[in-house]
Amino acid sequence: MKIEDIDWGSLEHAYGSAADVPDMLRGLRADDPKVRFNARDGIHAALDHQGVQRFESTFRAIPFLIEALSDPSTPERGEIARLLAELAVGDTCWFLHDGVHRDLQMNVDDAARAQHCSQITAKDFASRGFPRLPDNRLDLAEGSGLRWIYDAVAAGAPAYVAALDGADEDLRVAIPFLCAFLTNDEAVALTAPALERLLDDPSERVRASAALGLSHATKFVPERWAHTFTVLASRWARDLGPLERRTLALALVRFEQPARTAPMRAYVHAELRAGVSKVIPGPTFPWFRIDSPPFLFCTTWIGTAADERDELLAPGLAALATVEDRHDAADLAVWIAKLWVPAPGVADATVDGSDDLVVQWSRADVGAELHAVLTGLVASPAAWHFTDLGNELRDRGLPSARDALAAWLAAS
Repeated sequence: MKIEDIDWGSLEHAYGSAADVPDMLRGLRADDPKVRFNARDGIHAALDHQGVQRFESTFRAIPFLIEALSDPSTPERGEIARLLAELAVGDTCWFLHDGVHRDLQMNVDDAARAQHCSQITAKDFASRGFPRLPDNRLDLAEGSGLRWIYDAVAAGAPAYVAALDGADEDLRVAIPFLCAFLTNDEAVALTAPALERLLDDPSERVRASAALGLSHATKFVPERWAHTFTVLASRWARDLGPLERRTLALALVRFEQPARTAPMRAYVHAELRAGVSKVIPGPTFPWFRIDSPPFLFCTTWIGTAADERDELLAPGLAALATVEDRHDAADLAVWIAKLWVPAPGVADATVDGSDDLVVQWSRADVGAELHAVLTGLVASPAAWHFTDLGNELRDRGLPSARDALAAWLAAS
């Protein structure tokens, strides 16, 4: 079928008529890089709006995206692969720990921050908003429109594997990212062997992406997942570059086998204590959360045995002290507050007419660990830029402003 065979004007996308979709699809092959960028950006915004809204026009566009990716003459095919991953599941950041499967796992795992859809900055506060799925769950039920879209992307698995033959480095990096979210048995049977071969690619960028992609793609096929763990774990003792070390650690930790991943978790602890070095090699590397301290922290916390999770507190606080990015600081601080600041129960009253709820903590009840946690939160100005941390502490019966909490701690 040709682009002209579809009545795009009768379809809609996030901004109205989908009559402009053919021009965007053609723009993917334009000579001008700006035209290509605008085409990809337009497709993403219109056909996968904030990761929440997708349409029949999205479904209709997918075969032409796969065709463009399959054509060696198409420029920047790696970017098209990344775009297809987003169209398949919405926002890939929702599934960076638990992964996604159209029948077995559709819940948002909250390990990585989704891309915010709004940000408001006022004189005394800043807030950010995030798109949310209904019930925090992706609807891939049989017969649903999102299932059709997902299956249409997954049906391209033979083309994605074939495109690796003679592919440039950017495409070899992007294909594992795309295949990571295509976890039905039929797709995995094709992609898993190809991704395993990429573990020996000459490029560290490719090997790094392949490690994460393989751990995601095989998660829901038990015999393949067990094999993947063995293959990835056997590489840990090698002389690895910083990028491959980071991705391999994250790939193995998410297997949630603490007894077998102690060296990888120790690496993450050390990285958090040292401030999390930057290893992402540029904007075309698709796993863009691997430098994010809260993502490293959360992934490791989930992959750690319950009786050992408190060992993450000190590395987490050390990381928080060095994080300058306000989004990362707020995310990490909220995780620390959720995990180590208990809620004693909050009364329906206010303090001095403010919006703060009554502090329910007796200062005598603030032990050394809680005092250290709250002191660590106060010590990070970046963590307070957005309202998230203050709201979390208010819900736990504590002052929601940094200065107020510092004063309360000083008096305790």
